[in-house]
Amino acid sequence: MTGLVLYSINNIYTVLTEQGEATCRIKGKTLREEEVSYNPIAPGDRVVLEQGLILKKQPRKNQFIRWNNKRKAPQTLAANIDCLLCISSFKSPPFRPRFIDRILVAAEAYGITAGIVMNKVDLGQEQESEIRLENYSSLGYKLFRSSIKTGEGIREIKEWISGKTVLFIGQSGVGKSSLLNEIDPGIVRRVGELSQKYNRGSHTTCFASLQFHPEGAVIDTPGIREIDLFNIHSRELYHYFRDIAAFAPLCSLRSCMHINEPGCSVLEAVQKGRVHRDRYESYTRIYFDLLNMEKNCYG
Repeated sequence: MTGLVLYSINNIYTVLTEQGEATCRIKGKTLREEEVSYNPIAPGDRVVLEQGLILKKQPRKNQFIRWNNKRKAPQTLAANIDCLLCISSFKSPPFRPRFIDRILVAAEAYGITAGIVMNKVDLGQEQESEIRLENYSSLGYKLFRSSIKTGEGIREIKEWISGKTVLFIGQSGVGKSSLLNEIDPGIVRRVGELSQKYNRGSHTTCFASLQFHPEGAVIDTPGIREIDLFNIHSRELYHYFRDIAAFAPLCSLRSCMHINEPGCSVLEAVQKGRVHRDRYESYTRIYFDLLNMEKNCYG
């Protein structure tokens, strides 16, 4: 039979089938080609199973992957999603646009529609943060402003995710659980019960899990401090910055990496204010991070 992976803990997978939820393990070395992965199967995967054993994983339409620096391996946070929402906040924790930039780059690279939720807007915001948000909006990213305290933005978020499987991702403390509680209180309760069941704490999301709600489905993830990109080459990075990709074809050098080359149209656009300087700073930082990873991995 086939099933939908909901979550996994200690290499034990909970899979939703037509007969209900089943607890499964991967059969032997079935996924040998993915042994280097932190997790060969992720929430949202469709799998073939028999008698409590996962025989194979069905092809994915997409996936959201990061490099797990602690484990030194790629980690798939979610598979087969329709879109993602990057949850952030202005003050608690502080606004980190470069974290958002990395999420957006990964979304662009993996072909996933991305939106941004600025939560806790009742705490106020600063002008520079507003300028940065306006920049995201001008690039075509859906932007939501939400507050659990006032109810602002909740209806709009519900409408946008209706009928979709959505990845919720963000730093610890931005209020993901509170937002999910507004969408469907049962989501947070179920995740809390699962965490408590496995002695991982009942109030913090400790593992990614797919949960259904009246409007669709959500893959909730633990709070993330950093996003290290995976399977994105430094030479291709500019394609995943919408603003930089718009000016890149105008460069005089076909091999321009838009760092310090003469005649670079991207640098000219930055100087003229047509590309936000902080966005460009994100680009250069990610570029050199990827370059360093490539040198370490491939020599």
